[in-house]
Amino acid sequence: MTSLAWRWLLLVVATLGCWTISPVQAHAADARKCPAIREPQKINVVTELSFSQRRAEFVEVVQVTTIEVPQREGDDDADDLTLSPDTPHYDRALQCLLGANASRTIDFNTWHPEWRSTSYQPSTRKDAVVVKYESWNLPHSAGMFEVGPWTVQVRPAGWEVTLHPPGALTACTWQRIEIRPGDLRIIDAPDEPEVSSTGKGSRVWIGYKPQSEEAIHVTLAPPEDLAKRPSWIASLGVASWWFCASAVIAVSAWPFRRRTDLANTVLQWAGVSAALGLTLLLLLRPSPGVNPWRAFVGIAAGFTLVLVARPWCPLRQGSDGREGDLRNRKMLVTVSAGAAAVIGLLVILAPHLFGLPDGLAPKGSPPAIGIVGLALLDISMLWLWLTAIVAWAWRFAREGKFGQHPSEGESGHSEGESGHSKTSGGSRAVYPVRRIVTVGVVLAVIATAVVAWRVHSFNDRWKRADWRGDAGALFGIDHRGALSQQLAEFASRGPGWVYTYTWVLAGIALVALLHGKYRTGPDTSLGPEGADLLLVTAVFAIVVSMRGITFAGNAAAVYGFWLPLNMVVLYAVVRVGRRWSVLSQVDRKAGEPCVAAELSDPAHHDRLMEDSRRCRDLLHRLRLRDQASAEDSTRSGLEEQLHSLHCWRPLGCRRDCLPDCVSVVDVALSWGPQPRWWANALNAARWAFVFGILPSAVTAWYEHAYGPKHWDYTLDQPTGMPDVIGTFLTREISFAGAGLVLGALWRVLPGERGPTRAFALFTGWLLPIMVIAVFSRTVGPKEVGMAIVSVILMLMVLTLTSIWVDTDTFRRERPYWGGRFSLLKSIYQIHGLSGQLAFLATQLGAAVGIWQLIDTK
Repeated sequence: MTSLAWRWLLLVVATLGCWTISPVQAHAADARKCPAIREPQKINVVTELSFSQRRAEFVEVVQVTTIEVPQREGDDDADDLTLSPDTPHYDRALQCLLGANASRTIDFNTWHPEWRSTSYQPSTRKDAVVVKYESWNLPHSAGMFEVGPWTVQVRPAGWEVTLHPPGALTACTWQRIEIRPGDLRIIDAPDEPEVSSTGKGSRVWIGYKPQSEEAIHVTLAPPEDLAKRPSWIASLGVASWWFCASAVIAVSAWPFRRRTDLANTVLQWAGVSAALGLTLLLLLRPSPGVNPWRAFVGIAAGFTLVLVARPWCPLRQGSDGREGDLRNRKMLVTVSAGAAAVIGLLVILAPHLFGLPDGLAPKGSPPAIGIVGLALLDISMLWLWLTAIVAWAWRFAREGKFGQHPSEGESGHSEGESGHSKTSGGSRAVYPVRRIVTVGVVLAVIATAVVAWRVHSFNDRWKRADWRGDAGALFGIDHRGALSQQLAEFASRGPGWVYTYTWVLAGIALVALLHGKYRTGPDTSLGPEGADLLLVTAVFAIVVSMRGITFAGNAAAVYGFWLPLNMVVLYAVVRVGRRWSVLSQVDRKAGEPCVAAELSDPAHHDRLMEDSRRCRDLLHRLRLRDQASAEDSTRSGLEEQLHSLHCWRPLGCRRDCLPDCVSVVDVALSWGPQPRWWANALNAARWAFVFGILPSAVTAWYEHAYGPKHWDYTLDQPTGMPDVIGTFLTREISFAGAGLVLGALWRVLPGERGPTRAFALFTGWLLPIMVIAVFSRTVGPKEVGMAIVSVILMLMVLTLTSIWVDTDTFRRERPYWGGRFSLLKSIYQIHGLSGQLAFLATQLGAAVGIWQLIDTK
């Protein structure tokens, strides 16, 4: 990055720091001290606490506390309670009632403040003011969750629910206290206070007088989705995923290690990925406090990854221009990465320069420069890791020769443009420098945005915790000190968050290997075979079945087994389906593989397309004849012409090759729109990416925003909004990968029309889900249902993609049909098109039906 870019970044960070270190505005309660509550024994209190689980990620806990406060003339506090809940005076009066006891001190890192509801309006009853105080929280992980006067301590062994009467209400008689466990189960304990009555799964206390700050203790059995205890088996399952992913990459690249340098690069990345996974797994194990050593390893690993990837090399080999230009790009990348690493290491190794302690997490309030320093540490670490991902993707694309056409030589340009390169190399070399600077600035903006969201999430939590104005006393630390601890923690957690997205690099590497194979001379095969088929199945496992990794993760023992299982199943589907594919049937009847050799010739392919057009025209006229609408032809004449087209004999074949159930139209559709299977793969990937936009958005919405309180839960996460964007992009990449696999296997999958081939690929994905669901007891019906919904959404995208690929096969006729849909009716005929539309409608109905079924459980 240039000096101008760094100045811009520092300005953004300084602005961010000034924004984050500004104290949360004081509440109205600070204006005057709360007076003593008059006659607290006459205050009536009723509180209800209810639990419900509608999502696997969290449990919704809602409490409603009704307080009846006597109202007398001249009682300003009671009068304030009659105001709107949105007014400061109402907040001040409510704080007087619900102020926490000063003796309670808790850890902010484990504290999850409540969300307040202002839907209830205060009312008056005789000489009293009735206030309804409603709040809710979303327990999801270990920690303390506040819900009004209640707290829920989440532990793997059980959830401890405790009532903490506020200081002003300890002398009151609580008329009714009720706990409704809902989907959870209450565990009977000997020290539980005597219950007045027990309903169906509930506990009720009537006329209870608190004896201490902790009045009621109840233990709940945690839900199965959130009761997974961290153990060596779960850690082994995660490690097995990382190692199996690296093994899949290595095994797929091994057959090409002597043919291309890319294979050696892919093998290198497989080793690096496994080492990083193991390192991060050991570093990110839960431990108290902030460890600067973790941040140091994250900075060093990111810097090393950037340099090893060599992103200064151009995409097209041989287009370096002058040697000095290459040195300039190398220096630019090295200096930028080095500057980011130095900034991060300076904060880690010399924290006193920023007013920070050696552990980076101050116990008190650090200076403003300390907040800026920690923000710079997080941004530099994220920037290095994001740059490393882009750099490795660039290296795979370069060594896979994505920027070269097969007609170009190894030098990277054809003879016709070599002279031009020599004359204009100097001016063209300026653009790679600008692209490097642009990419660096964009990644810096992304890293800054992620850190800014972390700060926003913290500020929102602090504001919710400080609505009574006592957060500093409650946590024993002020706003700035708590913020510094959060930023220091993210410096060591950030690399693990970024690493979860490095599976994209594995997919890019495997696709680059396929592209390199495509460039190595003519290919007369119907589809990928041998090592190529291994690569396709690896792409399917890494890129496509990644969407099912959450499902597989419910069974830690089979976490790593998920990838090879998907490869084996897809390989079996291809091997079985190849025999029943249209082109294989033609080759089998001919007695020799002649279809690929015939249709690889452009002239012979054009002849087949012309025969296909005539065949469709004759079928249309024959149907009109059956409807008594034909004028020129008799039925026998039309049948004779169709029979002559059925006698298709490729060059060099001694007899007719079409089986009785196969027409020349079926052969053309099975061959696809492109002359080689790799080009068919790219064409299908593009359409799948387009058709996957809506399902990707729906999936991201369901995983992060569907259902009550789910969006609030997402916004509360430190990486909530970045994860929403990451989910959308992950699904889009997955859909594009599925289209790539469908296009690559287009000619060897069974079926006369595209949607039938898409269904065969759907089967290859559904079978592993069924295998794990049958043999794993830890996978419930909800997980299976959601996995099947994901597969059906994928089937819908692949069905639409296959239909569009069929129309691309006859794209030359599109101008004569007035649109793609008219051409589609000509290809499928009227009955076939209605069947495909019904097939799509069935998929949509099945997805919605399963979705509603699992959502009501």
